[in-house]
Amino acid sequence: MIYVASPYTHRDRQRMEVRYHAACDFTARLLNDKMWCYSPIVHCHELAKQFDLPRDFEFWKEYNIAMLNVCNKLFILGIDGWKESTGVTAELECARSLKIPVTLWGHNGVGYFGEPL
Repeated sequence: MIYVASPYTHRDRQRMEVRYHAACDFTARLLNDKMWCYSPIVHCHELAKQFDLPRDFEFWKEYNIAMLNVCNKLFILGIDGWKESTGVTAELECARSLKIPVTLWGHNGVGYFGEPL
């Protein structure tokens, strides 16, 4: 199972929506290629909106780390904000401590390309 980390929280709600849609696109492409994955952003964004749940990593941290613990790969979606993201940083540190392979994925306009981190 692949854990998909991507930046999300931002003071601009529109930017959060853009990040959510990028995570959806990437997750759908992985699933289309039969690469079974879990994205906390894809899974929880609509829940947070509909039920007025917090949207910061601190609220979701315990849940996200529990999910990462049952995965055997971490993919980071390298969109705007990934390097500064508190959540992505914590997920990366957790994956490294668990010796889970990490791949950084970028977008080239046609598809996604990955490289080990």
